[in-house]
Amino acid sequence: MYICSKFNDFMKKTPRFPGILLIIIGTLVLLLTRFHSLSSHNWLLLTGLCFIVAGIVVHIRSIKKESKY
Repeated sequence: MYICSKFNDFMKKTPRFPGILLIIIGTLVLLLTRFHSLSSHNWLLLTGLCFIVAGIVVHIRSIKKESKY
């Protein structure tokens, strides 16, 4: 029972829209690669892209979960 209450407390503290947070992180990664001239490193560019795509998917799923339809 103690574990369940701790998990519920943790879930209440998480951001309401984690998808938006992932999109912002992905955008910041892409901006950092651009401003620090690291755009020749494909793994950094793919990391930013993956964060953005994952953020879009998570955001859409959270909206669908809250909807009645």
